[in-house]
Amino acid sequence: MNTTLEKVDFQVHIEFNDKKEAVFSYTENGKAVGGGGTVRTETAGTYTLAPTAVGLGFFFTGVTITDKIGTCAQDFSYTLSDNRQAIIITDTAKNSGTACLVFNVECNDKSYSSPDPQVINEKKLINND
Repeated sequence: MNTTLEKVDFQVHIEFNDKKEAVFSYTENGKAVGGGGTVRTETAGTYTLAPTAVGLGFFFTGVTITDKIGTCAQDFSYTLSDNRQAIIITDTAKNSGTACLVFNVECNDKSYSSPDPQVINEKKLINND
């Protein structure tokens, strides 16, 4: 069993468009990213709301995790932290496939859901040299 988790930190930016819809975007180390990715080992992804999103009143209420390809959604779990300003998603990466992660947030008593930042689980390649 892998006793070390690879850690990935994302900042979640949420703003309202002209139609008052919540628009989600993600950064990692200050660079724009899709918020998902490919996982080959046990991973803990921390998604923290940007200060501007917190200032608007957003907070996490959970995440909906479903299978898109294969059966890897069962590998995921999550924990809310930092007064619901962060969500930590752990992926055991035991099963190959593609999972859909939909972040659920609330702002001023209204619920919003993100588009899906997909996470792909691939088997870790073992080099027997």
